[in-house]
Order: sequence, then C-alpha cells, then structure tokens
Amino acid sequence: MKAIMYHYVRDFAPDLPNFRFLNITNFRKQLDMFARDFGFVTRAEWHDYVRSGRMPADPGKVVLTFDDAMSCHYTHVFPELVARGLWGIFYVPTGPYTGEGLLNVHRIHLLCGAHDGEALWHRARELVTEDMIPHARRAEFRDATYAAQVNRPGVSEFKRLLNYFIDERHRRDVIDRVAQEFGTEFEPDRFYVPAAALAQMARAGMLIGAHTVSHPVMSKLAPAEQADEIAGSLGWIDQTAGPQDMRSYCHPYGGFHSFDDHTVTLLQDQGVDFSFNVEPRDIDAADIARQPHALPRFDCNLFAHGQAD
Repeated sequence: MKAIMYHYVRDFAPDLPNFRFLNITNFRKQLDMFARDFGFVTRAEWHDYVRSGRMPADPGKVVLTFDDAMSCHYTHVFPELVARGLWGIFYVPTGPYTGEGLLNVHRIHLLCGAHDGEALWHRARELVTEDMIPHARRAEFRDATYAAQVNRPGVSEFKRLLNYFIDERHRRDVIDRVAQEFGTEFEPDRFYVPAAALAQMARAGMLIGAHTVSHPVMSKLAPAEQADEIAGSLGWIDQTAGPQDMRSYCHPYGGFHSFDDHTVTLLQDQGVDFSFNVEPRDIDAADIARQPHALPRFDCNLFAHGQAD
C-alpha cells in the first residue's frame, strides 16, 4: 500500500504570490491517476490491516492522508472525496480550537507565501541570537529537514531556523516581530476547518486523527511536555469527532528525527492504533506489527500531478 500525504490543496490566492500549494485541478488529476494505476484502499480494508495485519487483495492501493486541518480540506478536498466515493484520514492539531490562535508552523507558511524568502531569512538571522538556539542536534536537523521540498531561495533556511533550531520560548516572539515588520496579519478563524465541520466529515466516513496540540518537533520536548501534546490532542479529537473505530496520530513534521522513543511509548499508552511518519516507501504487511507508530508515507509531490504551484 502507498499512503500519500497532502497539506494545502486549494486555488491561487493573489495576496500569497509565493505560497506553496497543490492546485485543486492537479489534485483531481492525481486522484484520477491513482484510480487508474493503483486503486484506493477502502476504509474496511484499512481497518482490517490495522487490526489484523491483513493486506488488501491488491496490495498496491493508495491511502489518502491530509495534515493540519486547513480550511481547504473542508472546502476543496472533502467534497471531492465524497463525490468520488472515497475516504481520507485528516490529522488535526488542536491548539487553534482551544485558544492558541494560528500555530507557529502556519504563520511561517503564510510569511513565506507573502514575502521574499531571502528577505525573511536575512531578517530572521538578525533577530535570532546564538543563545536562542540551545538544541544540540543542529547538524541532524540540517541534513534531514525539507529534503523532499523544492523551495524558493531563503525559504528552507527561514523555515529550518524557526521550526527546528530556535528554542520554543523565543519562537513566537521572533515570528511576531518578523510579521510586524513585513506588515503581515494573521486570521486564524479563516485558516482552519471549523470544529463542527470536522464532526460532519467524521460522520461522512472520514477518519479524524490527532496531530498534537501545537505542532511541535516532539523530539525537542521533555516526556511530560510530549504527554500533554498527545493527550490534549487525542482528548479533543475524541470529544469533537465522536466515536471512531480507529484511534490515529501523525507525527508533526515527520521523519525519524522528529520524534523519539518517549513519543512512541506515550502513543502506546494512549491506545493509539497507528501513527504515520514521513518515509517514502510502501507500507508492507509487517509494518503494522513492527512499527505501528511510524508507518511510512509518500509526499504527494513524488507522484505525477503532485508538484506544488
């Protein structure tokens, strides 16, 4: 099986000329290609695999996953899936629904979409001092992050600095300063899928999964902080989506550098059935027993029609 990861699926927005997204037209073309070349895993087949390790009769089928609960998942993706008789797994960071506003990771996306990457990177380097970057794993993050992305000059460096290197205590203040200086205002109420719509999607057969509260790099957090992120997200999903036949989670950012053994233990303790990582390979029959909390996924941009505009 192939799990496919999507983020933004939408139309071009003139106020975000540099924004990276999959155009809805290309999304439809990619779904057509997957239907023709692979077929789609049914919800019953996926449930069977998760519970028993039994692969579909045709093991090459596709599972669709969508991260971050952006509003386009409700306005663009959900109607398309329903029209085709398909289902998907939607991973929700719950902080925006409990008072945290627009998450830092998405504020960074919007800044990169609205402004020149090199200018953002230059200003961020001026604002971030060495004492704001205490984390010891810089070399690992530098090598592993954004390897599959093709970004404009400065964007990868800007994202790497503010998503991975900087201490969480300083991150929001620096992003606020950059946004203020570049004249960017954030509108969280318009950015995410409404909570009631998530419940509607669950009733329609979509699986709603947890994606932490604040979308941090979990491997940077202490075990107690990780526990709060996982339990808080799962609890909110349970309340909002209602009873679901599978409990699922997705690692923010993805890659084996983004979580650790504490993360996996906490997911097991919370009764999570499976979790997705980012690793470009097929899911095989042994994965659900061998590493149920690091199931591999392909970025959609590794397939025809999946390249970001």
